[in-house]
Amino acid sequence: MKALKILVFLLLSGFITSLACAQIDLKLVDPLEAIYPDKNDLNRYSARWRGLYPTGSFAEVHVVIEALTDQAFDFTATINGDELPLNYWSELVEVPVEQNTGLDSRTEVFKFQINPHVIRRAPFKVFEVIKPVKSNRIESSTPFTALKLSIPTSDYKPGKHTVYITISGSGKNMGGEFTFEIMDVMVPPLSDARFFYTNWYSLTRMEEKHNVERWTDPWYNMLRKYAALMAHGRQNSILIPGELISLEDSAITLDDDKMLKFIEVFRNVGFKYFESPHLMYRGDNDDWGDPELKVVLTKRRYYKENGKEDIKVIMELVSKFATENNLTDGWLQHIADEPTEIQAACYRDIADQVKSIFPTARIMEATNDRDSIVGAIDLWCPLINDFQENEEFFREREANGEKVLVYTCLVPGGKWLNRTLDQERLRQVYFGWGAAHFNTFGYLHWGLNQYHADPYEQSVVHHPSPIASANNFLPAGDTHVVFPGEDGPLSSVRFESHRVGIEDYELLMMLMDNDPETATKLINKLFASYTEYTTSIKKYRRVKSKVLKSLL
Repeated sequence: MKALKILVFLLLSGFITSLACAQIDLKLVDPLEAIYPDKNDLNRYSARWRGLYPTGSFAEVHVVIEALTDQAFDFTATINGDELPLNYWSELVEVPVEQNTGLDSRTEVFKFQINPHVIRRAPFKVFEVIKPVKSNRIESSTPFTALKLSIPTSDYKPGKHTVYITISGSGKNMGGEFTFEIMDVMVPPLSDARFFYTNWYSLTRMEEKHNVERWTDPWYNMLRKYAALMAHGRQNSILIPGELISLEDSAITLDDDKMLKFIEVFRNVGFKYFESPHLMYRGDNDDWGDPELKVVLTKRRYYKENGKEDIKVIMELVSKFATENNLTDGWLQHIADEPTEIQAACYRDIADQVKSIFPTARIMEATNDRDSIVGAIDLWCPLINDFQENEEFFREREANGEKVLVYTCLVPGGKWLNRTLDQERLRQVYFGWGAAHFNTFGYLHWGLNQYHADPYEQSVVHHPSPIASANNFLPAGDTHVVFPGEDGPLSSVRFESHRVGIEDYELLMMLMDNDPETATKLINKLFASYTEYTTSIKKYRRVKSKVLKSLL
Protein backbone atom coordinates (compact mmCIF):
# COMPACT_ATOMS: atom_id res chain seq x y z
CA MET A 1 0.00 0.00 0.00
CA LYS A 2 2.85 2.36 0.89
CA ALA A 3 4.51 1.64 -2.47
CA LEU A 4 1.25 2.47 -4.21
CA LYS A 5 1.03 5.83 -2.40
CA ILE A 6 4.60 6.62 -3.38
CA LEU A 7 3.83 5.74 -6.99
CA VAL A 8 0.71 7.95 -6.96
CA PHE A 9 2.73 10.79 -5.41
CA LEU A 10 5.40 10.52 -8.07
CA LEU A 11 2.84 10.39 -10.85
CA LEU A 12 1.04 13.44 -9.47
CA SER A 13 4.32 15.28 -9.04
CA GLY A 14 5.21 14.54 -12.63
CA PHE A 15 1.77 15.67 -13.74
CA ILE A 16 2.09 18.95 -11.85
CA THR A 17 5.56 19.47 -13.30
CA SER A 18 4.17 18.81 -16.75
CA LEU A 19 1.43 21.35 -16.12
CA ALA A 20 4.02 23.92 -15.10
CA CYS A 21 6.02 23.22 -18.23
CA ALA A 22 2.86 23.23 -20.32
CA GLN A 23 2.31 26.83 -19.29
CA ILE A 24 5.36 27.77 -21.33
CA ASP A 25 4.46 28.35 -24.94
CA LEU A 26 5.82 30.20 -27.98
CA LYS A 27 3.95 31.65 -30.92
CA LEU A 28 4.94 33.80 -33.90
CA VAL A 29 2.57 36.72 -34.37
CA ASP A 30 2.04 39.20 -37.19
CA PRO A 31 3.53 42.58 -36.13
CA LEU A 32 0.20 44.23 -36.95
CA GLU A 33 -1.62 42.19 -34.31
CA ALA A 34 -2.15 43.88 -30.95
CA ILE A 35 -0.68 41.76 -28.16
CA TYR A 36 -0.96 42.25 -24.43
CA PRO A 37 1.16 41.47 -21.36
CA ASP A 38 -1.77 39.97 -19.40
CA LYS A 39 -3.82 37.86 -21.81
CA ASN A 40 -3.76 36.68 -25.42
CA ASP A 41 -5.56 33.93 -27.25
CA LEU A 42 -2.53 31.99 -28.42
CA ASN A 43 -4.75 29.40 -30.09
CA ARG A 44 -5.13 31.95 -32.89
CA TYR A 45 -1.42 31.75 -33.67
CA SER A 46 1.18 29.19 -34.65
CA ALA A 47 4.89 28.63 -34.14
CA ARG A 48 5.29 29.10 -37.89
CA TRP A 49 4.80 32.29 -39.84
CA ARG A 50 5.63 33.47 -43.34
CA GLY A 51 5.47 36.69 -45.34
CA LEU A 52 6.50 38.50 -48.53
CA TYR A 53 8.56 41.68 -48.39
CA PRO A 54 10.08 44.19 -50.79
CA THR A 55 13.78 44.97 -50.92
CA GLY A 56 14.64 48.05 -48.91
CA SER A 57 12.24 47.17 -46.11
CA PHE A 58 12.25 44.75 -43.15
CA ALA A 59 11.06 41.17 -42.68
CA GLU A 60 9.51 41.25 -39.23
CA VAL A 61 7.74 38.97 -36.79
CA HIS A 62 6.77 39.17 -33.14
CA VAL A 63 7.67 36.30 -30.82
CA VAL A 64 5.20 35.85 -27.96
CA ILE A 65 6.13 33.68 -24.98
CA GLU A 66 3.61 32.56 -22.39
CA ALA A 67 5.19 31.58 -19.10
CA LEU A 68 5.19 32.17 -15.39
CA THR A 69 6.62 35.53 -14.36
CA ASP A 70 10.21 35.96 -13.24
CA GLN A 71 11.55 33.31 -15.59
CA ALA A 72 14.65 33.85 -17.70
CA PHE A 73 14.82 32.82 -21.36
CA ASP A 74 17.63 32.62 -23.87
CA PHE A 75 16.74 33.29 -27.49
CA THR A 76 18.52 32.78 -30.79
CA ALA A 77 17.67 32.90 -34.48
CA THR A 78 19.62 31.24 -37.27
CA ILE A 79 19.61 31.15 -41.08
CA ASN A 80 21.50 28.30 -42.70
CA GLY A 81 23.15 27.60 -39.37
CA ASP A 82 24.41 31.17 -38.98
CA GLU A 83 23.16 33.09 -35.99
CA LEU A 84 21.47 36.40 -36.75
CA PRO A 85 23.02 39.55 -35.24
CA LEU A 86 21.75 40.64 -31.84
CA ASN A 87 20.73 44.03 -33.28
CA TYR A 88 17.97 42.31 -35.25
CA TRP A 89 16.23 41.63 -31.92
CA SER A 90 14.19 43.95 -29.70
CA GLU A 91 12.07 43.55 -26.62
CA LEU A 92 8.49 44.82 -26.70
CA VAL A 93 7.58 46.93 -23.67
CA GLU A 94 4.02 47.53 -22.53
CA VAL A 95 2.34 50.91 -21.95
CA PRO A 96 -1.03 51.74 -20.35
CA VAL A 97 -4.29 52.77 -22.01
CA GLU A 98 -6.29 54.47 -19.27
CA GLN A 99 -9.27 55.66 -21.34
CA ASN A 100 -10.66 54.67 -24.70
CA THR A 101 -10.62 57.04 -27.67
CA GLY A 102 -13.92 58.91 -28.00
CA LEU A 103 -16.60 58.13 -30.52
CA ASP A 104 -15.98 61.42 -32.32
CA SER A 105 -12.84 62.83 -30.64
CA ARG A 106 -10.70 62.98 -27.51
CA THR A 107 -11.71 60.26 -25.03
CA GLU A 108 -15.06 58.75 -24.16
CA VAL A 109 -15.54 60.99 -21.11
CA PHE A 110 -15.64 64.11 -23.33
CA LYS A 111 -19.17 63.35 -24.51
CA PHE A 112 -19.82 60.27 -22.36
CA GLN A 113 -20.41 58.08 -25.42
CA ILE A 114 -19.09 54.53 -25.72
CA ASN A 115 -16.82 53.93 -28.72
CA PRO A 116 -17.31 50.35 -29.97
CA HIS A 117 -14.47 50.69 -32.50
CA VAL A 118 -11.56 49.90 -30.17
CA ILE A 119 -9.38 46.83 -29.82
CA ARG A 120 -10.10 46.46 -26.08
CA ARG A 121 -11.96 48.20 -23.29
CA ALA A 122 -9.78 50.43 -21.11
CA PRO A 123 -7.99 50.29 -18.80
CA PHE A 124 -5.44 47.84 -20.16
CA LYS A 125 -1.81 47.59 -21.19
CA VAL A 126 -0.53 46.80 -24.66
CA PHE A 127 2.92 45.95 -26.02
CA GLU A 128 4.07 49.07 -27.86
CA VAL A 129 7.67 50.21 -27.28
CA ILE A 130 10.42 48.56 -29.35
CA LYS A 131 13.48 48.40 -27.13
CA PRO A 132 16.75 46.92 -28.48
CA VAL A 133 18.08 44.07 -26.37
CA LYS A 134 21.54 44.04 -24.80
CA SER A 135 21.92 40.27 -24.64
CA ASN A 136 20.29 37.05 -25.80
CA ARG A 137 18.56 36.62 -22.45
CA ILE A 138 15.26 38.09 -21.33
CA GLU A 139 13.32 37.73 -18.09
CA SER A 140 9.54 37.63 -17.95
CA SER A 141 7.78 40.12 -15.71
CA THR A 142 4.23 39.54 -16.96
CA PRO A 143 2.28 36.42 -18.03
CA PHE A 144 3.26 37.14 -21.64
CA THR A 145 6.65 38.32 -22.89
CA ALA A 146 7.19 39.62 -26.41
CA LEU A 147 10.20 40.02 -28.69
CA LYS A 148 10.51 41.53 -32.14
CA LEU A 149 12.73 40.13 -34.87
CA SER A 150 13.40 42.65 -37.64
CA ILE A 151 15.60 41.62 -40.58
CA PRO A 152 16.69 44.24 -43.15
CA THR A 153 15.70 42.74 -46.49
CA SER A 154 18.60 44.53 -48.18
CA ASP A 155 20.93 42.19 -46.25
CA TYR A 156 19.67 39.18 -48.23
CA LYS A 157 19.13 38.29 -51.86
CA PRO A 158 15.64 38.03 -53.33
CA GLY A 159 14.10 34.63 -52.69
CA LYS A 160 12.90 32.53 -49.75
CA HIS A 161 14.77 32.40 -46.46
CA THR A 162 13.87 30.48 -43.31
CA VAL A 163 14.77 31.62 -39.83
CA TYR A 164 14.79 29.07 -37.01
CA ILE A 165 13.98 30.67 -33.68
CA THR A 166 14.82 28.96 -30.40
CA ILE A 167 13.69 30.01 -26.93
CA SER A 168 15.27 28.13 -24.02
CA GLY A 169 14.19 28.41 -20.42
CA SER A 170 12.92 26.51 -17.37
CA GLY A 171 14.33 23.29 -18.75
CA LYS A 172 12.39 23.55 -21.97
CA ASN A 173 13.34 24.44 -25.52
CA MET A 174 10.75 25.98 -27.81
CA GLY A 175 11.12 26.52 -31.52
CA GLY A 176 9.59 28.76 -34.16
CA GLU A 177 10.02 28.93 -37.91
CA PHE A 178 9.82 32.27 -39.76
CA THR A 179 9.96 32.08 -43.55
CA PHE A 180 10.31 35.34 -45.40
CA GLU A 181 10.42 35.81 -49.14
CA ILE A 182 12.15 38.88 -50.52
CA MET A 183 10.71 40.13 -53.78
CA ASP A 184 12.88 41.78 -56.40
CA VAL A 185 10.97 45.04 -55.89
CA MET A 186 12.71 48.02 -54.29
CA VAL A 187 11.09 50.53 -51.94
CA PRO A 188 12.46 53.91 -53.10
CA PRO A 189 14.98 55.58 -50.78
CA LEU A 190 13.63 58.39 -48.64
CA SER A 191 15.23 61.04 -50.84
CA ASP A 192 13.07 59.80 -53.75
CA ALA A 193 9.85 59.32 -51.77
CA ARG A 194 6.61 60.66 -53.17
CA PHE A 195 4.77 60.58 -49.84
CA PHE A 196 5.03 63.74 -47.72
CA TYR A 197 5.23 62.94 -44.01
CA THR A 198 5.90 65.15 -41.03
CA ASN A 199 5.72 64.64 -37.28
CA TRP A 200 6.01 67.75 -35.16
CA TYR A 201 8.38 67.19 -32.25
CA SER A 202 9.59 68.76 -29.02
CA LEU A 203 13.25 69.65 -28.57
CA THR A 204 12.53 70.45 -24.93
CA ARG A 205 11.24 66.93 -24.28
CA MET A 206 14.24 65.45 -26.09
CA GLU A 207 16.56 67.47 -23.87
CA GLU A 208 14.71 66.55 -20.66
CA LYS A 209 14.62 62.84 -21.42
CA HIS A 210 18.25 62.57 -22.55
CA ASN A 211 19.89 65.26 -20.40
CA VAL A 212 21.43 67.24 -23.25
CA GLU A 213 21.86 70.98 -23.54
CA ARG A 214 20.67 72.76 -26.64
CA TRP A 215 23.20 73.45 -29.42
CA THR A 216 26.02 71.50 -27.73
CA ASP A 217 27.83 68.59 -29.40
CA PRO A 218 25.99 65.96 -27.29
CA TRP A 219 22.73 67.67 -28.26
CA TYR A 220 23.55 67.41 -31.98
CA ASN A 221 24.52 63.78 -31.52
CA MET A 222 21.12 63.09 -29.96
CA LEU A 223 19.37 65.10 -32.67
CA ARG A 224 21.04 62.89 -35.28
CA LYS A 225 19.59 59.83 -33.54
CA TYR A 226 16.13 61.34 -33.67
CA ALA A 227 16.61 62.29 -37.32
CA ALA A 228 17.72 58.75 -38.14
CA LEU A 229 14.64 57.26 -36.47
CA MET A 230 12.35 59.73 -38.23
CA ALA A 231 13.97 58.87 -41.57
CA HIS A 232 13.59 55.16 -40.81
CA GLY A 233 9.87 55.83 -40.36
CA ARG A 234 9.79 57.56 -43.79
CA GLN A 235 9.41 61.08 -42.39
CA ASN A 236 10.87 63.57 -44.87
CA SER A 237 9.85 67.00 -43.57
CA ILE A 238 10.99 68.78 -40.42
CA LEU A 239 9.75 71.82 -38.54
CA ILE A 240 12.56 74.34 -37.99
CA PRO A 241 12.91 75.60 -34.36
CA GLY A 242 11.22 78.94 -33.95
CA GLU A 243 13.97 80.26 -31.68
CA LEU A 244 16.36 80.49 -34.63
CA ILE A 245 14.48 83.64 -35.54
CA SER A 246 14.81 85.78 -32.43
CA LEU A 247 14.34 89.25 -31.00
CA GLU A 248 17.46 90.89 -29.61
CA ASP A 249 17.45 94.51 -28.43
CA SER A 250 14.24 95.11 -30.40
CA ALA A 251 15.91 93.80 -33.57
CA ILE A 252 14.74 90.63 -35.35
CA THR A 253 17.58 88.31 -36.34
CA LEU A 254 17.99 84.91 -37.98
CA ASP A 255 20.83 82.67 -36.83
CA ASP A 256 22.09 81.45 -40.22
CA ASP A 257 24.79 79.15 -38.84
CA LYS A 258 22.58 77.27 -36.39
CA MET A 259 19.69 77.04 -38.82
CA LEU A 260 21.88 75.58 -41.55
CA LYS A 261 23.56 73.16 -39.15
CA PHE A 262 20.15 72.02 -37.89
CA ILE A 263 18.82 71.53 -41.42
CA GLU A 264 21.92 69.60 -42.49
CA VAL A 265 21.27 67.01 -39.78
CA PHE A 266 18.03 66.13 -41.58
CA ARG A 267 19.13 66.75 -45.13
CA ASN A 268 21.93 64.22 -44.57
CA VAL A 269 19.38 61.43 -43.92
CA GLY A 270 17.19 62.20 -46.91
CA PHE A 271 14.75 64.90 -45.78
CA LYS A 272 13.40 67.02 -48.64
CA TYR A 273 11.10 69.54 -46.96
CA PHE A 274 11.78 72.18 -44.33
CA GLU A 275 8.94 73.89 -42.51
CA SER A 276 9.60 77.45 -41.45
CA PRO A 277 8.02 78.07 -38.03
CA HIS A 278 4.59 79.61 -37.54
CA LEU A 279 4.62 83.38 -37.85
CA MET A 280 1.38 84.09 -35.99
CA TYR A 281 -0.77 82.74 -33.15
CA ARG A 282 -3.97 83.57 -31.28
CA GLY A 283 -2.23 85.14 -28.32
CA ASP A 284 -1.15 83.86 -24.95
CA ASN A 285 -4.78 83.30 -23.92
CA ASP A 286 -5.45 81.17 -27.05
CA ASP A 287 -8.40 83.38 -28.04
CA TRP A 288 -10.18 81.63 -30.93
CA GLY A 289 -12.72 84.46 -31.07
CA ASP A 290 -10.25 87.23 -31.87
CA PRO A 291 -10.12 87.97 -35.64
CA GLU A 292 -6.68 89.56 -35.45
CA LEU A 293 -3.65 87.29 -35.28
CA LYS A 294 -0.53 88.17 -33.29
CA VAL A 295 3.14 87.76 -34.22
CA VAL A 296 4.64 84.82 -32.30
CA LEU A 297 8.00 86.51 -31.92
CA THR A 298 6.97 90.00 -30.80
CA LYS A 299 3.38 89.30 -29.63
CA ARG A 300 2.27 92.36 -31.57
CA ARG A 301 -1.12 92.40 -33.28
CA TYR A 302 -0.87 92.30 -37.06
CA TYR A 303 -2.85 95.50 -37.74
CA LYS A 304 -3.25 97.51 -34.55
CA GLU A 305 0.32 97.13 -33.30
CA ASN A 306 2.07 97.06 -36.69
CA GLY A 307 2.95 93.37 -36.56
CA LYS A 308 2.95 93.61 -40.33
CA GLU A 309 6.38 95.26 -40.15
CA ASP A 310 7.67 92.33 -38.08
CA ILE A 311 6.50 89.88 -40.75
CA LYS A 312 8.27 91.93 -43.42
CA VAL A 313 11.59 91.69 -41.58
CA ILE A 314 11.18 87.97 -40.79
CA MET A 315 10.28 86.98 -44.34
CA GLU A 316 13.13 88.98 -45.85
CA LEU A 317 15.55 87.11 -43.59
CA VAL A 318 13.94 83.75 -44.38
CA SER A 319 13.93 84.35 -48.13
CA LYS A 320 17.57 85.36 -48.12
CA PHE A 321 18.60 82.29 -46.09
CA ALA A 322 16.67 79.78 -48.19
CA THR A 323 17.98 81.26 -51.44
CA GLU A 324 21.60 81.33 -50.35
CA ASN A 325 21.48 77.70 -49.14
CA ASN A 326 19.67 76.16 -52.12
CA LEU A 327 16.56 75.37 -50.07
CA THR A 328 13.84 77.18 -52.00
CA ASP A 329 12.46 74.05 -53.71
CA GLY A 330 11.60 72.39 -50.40
CA TRP A 331 10.81 75.47 -48.32
CA LEU A 332 7.39 75.47 -46.64
CA GLN A 333 6.02 78.38 -44.66
CA HIS A 334 3.54 78.10 -41.79
CA ILE A 335 1.54 81.20 -40.92
CA ALA A 336 -0.90 80.28 -38.13
CA ASP A 337 -2.00 76.80 -37.04
CA GLU A 338 -5.61 75.82 -37.80
CA PRO A 339 -6.99 79.18 -39.03
CA THR A 340 -10.76 79.51 -38.76
CA GLU A 341 -13.25 81.74 -40.56
CA ILE A 342 -12.88 84.27 -37.75
CA GLN A 343 -9.17 84.82 -38.47
CA ALA A 344 -9.44 84.22 -42.24
CA ALA A 345 -9.28 87.85 -43.40
CA CYS A 346 -6.15 88.50 -41.35
CA TYR A 347 -4.64 85.19 -42.49
CA ARG A 348 -5.15 86.05 -46.17
CA ASP A 349 -3.48 89.42 -45.75
CA ILE A 350 -0.46 87.80 -44.11
CA ALA A 351 -0.28 85.18 -46.86
CA ASP A 352 -0.28 87.90 -49.51
CA GLN A 353 2.53 89.67 -47.69
CA VAL A 354 4.58 86.47 -47.38
CA LYS A 355 4.20 85.74 -51.10
CA SER A 356 5.14 89.29 -52.06
CA ILE A 357 8.49 88.83 -50.28
CA PHE A 358 9.19 85.12 -50.92
CA PRO A 359 7.14 84.09 -53.99
CA THR A 360 8.48 80.52 -54.24
CA ALA A 361 7.79 79.61 -50.61
CA ARG A 362 4.82 77.28 -50.37
CA ILE A 363 2.37 78.08 -47.60
CA MET A 364 1.40 74.94 -45.70
CA GLU A 365 -1.17 74.78 -42.94
CA ALA A 366 -3.24 72.45 -40.85
CA THR A 367 -6.61 73.98 -41.71
CA ASN A 368 -9.92 74.24 -39.90
CA ASP A 369 -11.66 76.28 -42.57
CA ARG A 370 -12.01 76.17 -46.33
CA ASP A 371 -13.78 78.83 -48.43
CA SER A 372 -12.67 81.80 -46.38
CA ILE A 373 -8.95 81.06 -46.92
CA VAL A 374 -9.05 80.09 -50.60
CA GLY A 375 -6.06 81.56 -52.42
CA ALA A 376 -3.94 81.74 -49.27
CA ILE A 377 -2.80 78.08 -49.06
CA ASP A 378 -0.50 76.06 -51.31
CA LEU A 379 -0.47 72.84 -49.25
CA TRP A 380 -3.83 72.23 -47.62
CA CYS A 381 -3.77 69.96 -44.60
CA PRO A 382 -7.32 69.24 -43.41
CA LEU A 383 -8.34 66.65 -40.87
CA ILE A 384 -9.18 63.39 -42.63
CA ASN A 385 -12.88 63.75 -41.81
CA ASP A 386 -12.89 67.31 -43.19
CA PHE A 387 -11.22 66.08 -46.37
CA GLN A 388 -13.54 63.12 -46.84
CA GLU A 389 -16.70 65.09 -46.13
CA ASN A 390 -15.64 67.96 -48.40
CA GLU A 391 -13.67 66.14 -51.06
CA GLU A 392 -15.16 68.15 -53.92
CA PHE A 393 -13.78 71.38 -52.45
CA PHE A 394 -10.28 69.95 -52.14
CA ARG A 395 -10.40 68.52 -55.66
CA GLU A 396 -11.10 72.04 -56.87
CA ARG A 397 -8.05 73.26 -54.99
CA GLU A 398 -5.93 70.57 -56.65
CA ALA A 399 -7.28 71.68 -60.02
CA ASN A 400 -5.84 75.10 -59.19
CA GLY A 401 -2.37 73.65 -58.70
CA GLU A 402 -2.53 73.31 -54.92
CA LYS A 403 -1.78 70.10 -53.01
CA VAL A 404 -3.69 68.33 -50.26
CA LEU A 405 -2.37 66.23 -47.41
CA VAL A 406 -4.29 65.18 -44.32
CA TYR A 407 -3.77 65.11 -40.59
CA THR A 408 -5.18 63.65 -37.41
CA CYS A 409 -4.74 64.67 -33.79
CA LEU A 410 -7.13 64.18 -30.87
CA VAL A 411 -9.78 63.98 -33.57
CA PRO A 412 -11.36 62.12 -35.25
CA GLY A 413 -12.31 59.13 -33.14
CA GLY A 414 -14.71 56.26 -33.65
CA LYS A 415 -13.98 54.28 -36.78
CA TRP A 416 -11.87 56.99 -38.43
CA LEU A 417 -8.20 56.27 -39.04
CA ASN A 418 -5.94 57.64 -36.35
CA ARG A 419 -2.83 56.69 -34.38
CA THR A 420 -4.21 56.15 -30.88
CA LEU A 421 -3.16 53.13 -28.84
CA ASP A 422 -6.55 51.44 -28.66
CA GLN A 423 -7.00 51.21 -32.44
CA GLU A 424 -5.99 48.45 -34.84
CA ARG A 425 -2.44 48.84 -36.12
CA LEU A 426 -3.86 48.43 -39.62
CA ARG A 427 -5.34 51.90 -39.22
CA GLN A 428 -1.83 53.36 -39.20
CA VAL A 429 -0.95 51.26 -42.25
CA TYR A 430 -3.97 52.55 -44.11
CA PHE A 431 -2.80 56.16 -44.09
CA GLY A 432 -0.63 55.10 -47.03
CA TRP A 433 -3.48 53.25 -48.73
CA GLY A 434 -5.78 56.21 -48.15
CA ALA A 435 -3.31 58.52 -49.87
CA ALA A 436 -3.12 56.10 -52.79
CA HIS A 437 -6.91 55.78 -52.95
CA PHE A 438 -7.61 59.52 -52.76
CA ASN A 439 -4.41 60.58 -54.54
CA THR A 440 -3.47 62.93 -51.72
CA PHE A 441 0.01 64.19 -50.97
CA GLY A 442 0.82 62.92 -47.49
CA TYR A 443 0.21 63.12 -43.75
CA LEU A 444 0.93 65.34 -40.74
CA HIS A 445 0.75 64.61 -37.03
CA TRP A 446 1.51 67.01 -34.21
CA GLY A 447 2.92 64.48 -31.75
CA LEU A 448 6.24 62.72 -32.30
CA ASN A 449 7.44 63.15 -28.70
CA GLN A 450 5.21 65.86 -27.18
CA TYR A 451 5.06 64.16 -23.77
CA HIS A 452 2.99 65.72 -21.00
CA ALA A 453 3.77 62.83 -18.65
CA ASP A 454 6.05 59.82 -18.47
CA PRO A 455 4.91 57.93 -21.61
CA TYR A 456 5.73 54.58 -20.00
CA GLU A 457 3.38 55.31 -17.12
CA GLN A 458 0.67 57.52 -18.64
CA SER A 459 -0.75 57.57 -22.17
CA VAL A 460 -3.88 59.70 -21.66
CA VAL A 461 -3.24 63.31 -20.57
CA HIS A 462 -5.45 66.32 -19.96
CA HIS A 463 -5.67 68.75 -22.86
CA PRO A 464 -2.94 71.38 -22.32
CA SER A 465 -5.02 74.34 -23.50
CA PRO A 466 -5.70 76.85 -20.67
CA ILE A 467 -9.39 76.86 -21.65
CA ALA A 468 -9.83 73.07 -21.77
CA SER A 469 -12.66 71.65 -19.68
CA ALA A 470 -12.06 69.12 -16.92
CA ASN A 471 -13.23 66.21 -19.10
CA ASN A 472 -11.10 67.20 -22.11
CA PHE A 473 -8.33 64.59 -22.49
CA LEU A 474 -5.98 63.76 -25.33
CA PRO A 475 -6.52 60.12 -26.32
CA ALA A 476 -4.01 57.39 -25.56
CA GLY A 477 -0.73 58.00 -27.37
CA ASP A 478 -1.89 61.16 -29.17
CA THR A 479 1.07 63.13 -27.80
CA HIS A 480 3.74 60.70 -29.03
CA VAL A 481 4.60 57.86 -31.36
CA VAL A 482 8.21 57.32 -30.25
CA PHE A 483 9.57 56.81 -26.73
CA PRO A 484 12.67 58.00 -24.86
CA GLY A 485 15.30 55.29 -24.37
CA GLU A 486 18.56 55.24 -22.46
CA ASP A 487 20.70 56.18 -25.45
CA GLY A 488 18.19 57.75 -27.81
CA PRO A 489 14.63 57.52 -29.09
CA LEU A 490 12.86 54.18 -29.39
CA SER A 491 10.42 53.22 -32.11
CA SER A 492 6.96 51.84 -31.45
CA VAL A 493 4.57 49.34 -32.98
CA ARG A 494 2.43 52.24 -34.20
CA PHE A 495 5.41 54.07 -35.70
CA GLU A 496 6.50 50.94 -37.57
CA SER A 497 2.97 50.25 -38.76
CA HIS A 498 2.79 53.76 -40.16
CA ARG A 499 6.14 53.20 -41.90
CA VAL A 500 4.84 50.01 -43.51
CA GLY A 501 1.83 51.91 -44.83
CA ILE A 502 4.00 54.62 -46.35
CA GLU A 503 6.17 51.98 -48.00
CA ASP A 504 2.94 50.45 -49.34
CA TYR A 505 2.03 53.84 -50.80
CA GLU A 506 5.31 53.99 -52.72
CA LEU A 507 4.73 50.45 -54.06
CA LEU A 508 1.14 51.26 -55.01
CA MET A 509 2.26 54.39 -56.86
CA MET A 510 4.82 52.32 -58.78
CA LEU A 511 2.05 49.92 -59.73
CA MET A 512 -0.28 52.81 -60.58
CA ASP A 513 2.34 54.10 -63.04
CA ASN A 514 2.55 50.74 -64.82
CA ASP A 515 -0.92 49.24 -64.38
CA PRO A 516 -3.45 51.67 -62.90
CA GLU A 517 -6.35 49.27 -63.32
CA THR A 518 -4.68 46.56 -61.23
CA ALA A 519 -3.51 49.09 -58.64
CA THR A 520 -6.99 50.53 -58.22
CA LYS A 521 -8.52 47.07 -58.01
CA LEU A 522 -6.12 45.98 -55.26
CA ILE A 523 -6.56 49.20 -53.25
CA ASN A 524 -10.33 48.78 -53.37
CA LYS A 525 -10.05 45.28 -51.93
CA LEU A 526 -8.85 46.79 -48.64
CA PHE A 527 -9.74 50.46 -48.51
CA ALA A 528 -12.81 52.43 -49.60
CA SER A 529 -12.64 55.47 -47.32
CA TYR A 530 -11.17 56.67 -44.03
CA THR A 531 -14.05 54.90 -42.27
CA GLU A 532 -14.48 51.92 -44.60
CA TYR A 533 -11.64 49.42 -44.66
CA THR A 534 -11.00 45.80 -43.78
CA THR A 535 -9.58 45.00 -40.38
CA SER A 536 -8.50 41.53 -41.48
CA ILE A 537 -4.72 41.35 -41.27
CA LYS A 538 -4.74 38.11 -43.26
CA LYS A 539 -6.60 39.80 -46.10
CA TYR A 540 -4.20 42.74 -45.97
CA ARG A 541 -1.25 40.34 -46.29
CA ARG A 542 -2.84 38.56 -49.25
CA VAL A 543 -3.52 41.81 -51.11
CA LYS A 544 -0.08 43.21 -50.38
CA SER A 545 1.46 40.01 -51.73
CA LYS A 546 -0.50 40.58 -54.95
CA VAL A 547 0.83 44.14 -55.12
CA LEU A 548 4.41 42.89 -54.83
CA LYS A 549 3.91 40.14 -57.39
CA SER A 550 2.24 42.58 -59.80
CA LEU A 551 5.38 44.72 -59.71
CA LEU A 552 7.70 41.94 -60.90
